[in-house]
Amino acid sequence: MRISIAKTAGFCMGVRRAVDMALDLNRQNPPMPIVTYGPLIHNPQTLDLLESRGIKQQNSLEAIEDGTVVIRAHGISPQERLRLEEKKLNVVDATCPRVTRVQALINKHAQKGDFCIIVGDEDHPEVRGLIGFATSGALVISGPQMTDRLVNIPSGVELCIVAQTTQEPEKFEQIVKLLKDKGLKLNVYKTICDSTRKRQNEVKELAQGVDMVIVVGGKGSGNTNRLTDVATENCLRVLHVETADEIHTTDLSGINRLAVTAGASTPNWQIRSVIDKIKQIDLSQRPGTWPKLRHILDMSIMTYVWAALGGAGLTMVCGALQGTPIGFDAPVVTGFFVFSMHLLNRIQERAGALRFNTPEIAMFYSRYEVLLFVLGVGSAIMAIRFSYTMGLNSMLMLIAMIITGMLYPAPLFQWLRIPGLKWKALKDIPGSKTPLVALGWAMAAVILPVFSVKTTLDLSALSIAFLVATLLVFWRTSLSDLIDIQGDRIGGRDTIPIIFGGRITEKLLNVLLIFLSFILIVSSMGHYTTNFGYALLLNLLIFKFLFDFYRRGHLVDRLLFEGFIDGNFVLAGLFSLIFNLVF
Repeated sequence: MRISIAKTAGFCMGVRRAVDMALDLNRQNPPMPIVTYGPLIHNPQTLDLLESRGIKQQNSLEAIEDGTVVIRAHGISPQERLRLEEKKLNVVDATCPRVTRVQALINKHAQKGDFCIIVGDEDHPEVRGLIGFATSGALVISGPQMTDRLVNIPSGVELCIVAQTTQEPEKFEQIVKLLKDKGLKLNVYKTICDSTRKRQNEVKELAQGVDMVIVVGGKGSGNTNRLTDVATENCLRVLHVETADEIHTTDLSGINRLAVTAGASTPNWQIRSVIDKIKQIDLSQRPGTWPKLRHILDMSIMTYVWAALGGAGLTMVCGALQGTPIGFDAPVVTGFFVFSMHLLNRIQERAGALRFNTPEIAMFYSRYEVLLFVLGVGSAIMAIRFSYTMGLNSMLMLIAMIITGMLYPAPLFQWLRIPGLKWKALKDIPGSKTPLVALGWAMAAVILPVFSVKTTLDLSALSIAFLVATLLVFWRTSLSDLIDIQGDRIGGRDTIPIIFGGRITEKLLNVLLIFLSFILIVSSMGHYTTNFGYALLLNLLIFKFLFDFYRRGHLVDRLLFEGFIDGNFVLAGLFSLIFNLVF
């Protein structure tokens, strides 16, 4: 089955902003009660997750007595805002800026005594809020058939017409034309959000070239329902679902080409979950060996077997950079160490951000927790066993590294009883995961093999190899965190992209690739390292390609994409083998 995924699917700017504001507030002031006046966004699953973080929803102003009140993305009326202020509550406005613009336009005309026509759904919270700004009168029109209601408008009054930000552009234009044909003088404002236009135009194009369209999003979401309407007008089979559980094998029978889109309030993890379900059904119905091979590949990525091979490859890469012969033991130790470190940490994370980013992996780890724990501990023991053959100092250092990894989630600071300290463990320190993972890989790949080398070491080459290994793994982990930024926010994990923001992190990753290229070229030209640095430039180009693919807005197959990233380390390891054989 060929699956096309809409580039515009998922959170729009206004929804992302509202959710981020609520979560940032929750992280800054955990003791203070936080409530949203009405649903922050129209997605039940996201609202449930927000409530699990202590951000509750309250639909009645009278019931809100204290704490911080977050105004929903749809906005509220001036009268409701005044009542909140009279209660002397801390009010945080998460109204979408595009909705705020519509409010300002209506208010400007109301001050002049103009009558306002709002094209939208009368019961939608955005429209109810907009009506509150139209103090000189307003009329809500949901379709062309309602234009006859204009007979009730006082004669001689100027009119302004706006649209609910998530309306269909064609409907708005049709209503404007009908009103102009009646001879009415209108001040027309095209207030439909650009994101809404793009989503509807894209689903229209996608729907015309596929057998079926699946729309993901809340059943009470106006913009998601309109996406469903647009898809229905252009495709015979359309399915609107909130979760992957609503998709059954029979729904996809006879489908060869399928498109997936999602509303503006649908999080990425929900879309990924639906896509994963579609692929599972497709693979189960497909004959041949590919389904079995894909299952094996997914399992190797989920359990970090593939990452372990990447760690072994990195060890060989660093040896080739230094011109140091690397035996069998060093890559094996790194592989077992990487496997154990990631596997045991992921078991710890399964109830946190993991269940939002990749729910199918979280379920897998919960189902096989005991087996995976045994494999993780067994892998650590095997790493220690092989490190002993590299020397006693190598083994002792590895044991220290393993103990440090085990202490990462432990409540060390709580035991220290330091007054005013918010962090209970190393994992609670914002952004700590990425540099510690990078240092762990680099220590195993570069420093541990030092103790098994019988020749004199070149400290310059060693330092450059350590820097390159650290930055490569830092880049790898940061990109993974960038993909998972929405789930990490909900799960309360402060990664590098959450601390610095998505755009700054993207710039940082680009700069790192340029810096790594510079280091490899200069060190190879200056003979500080071997000429293998030139070969590694190809791997940096592969990373750049993967990064650009992500930045183009593609909602990536999470497991396969992670496989490509770690596969680049495996490929670099193979390059190092060829380099050692040839040179």
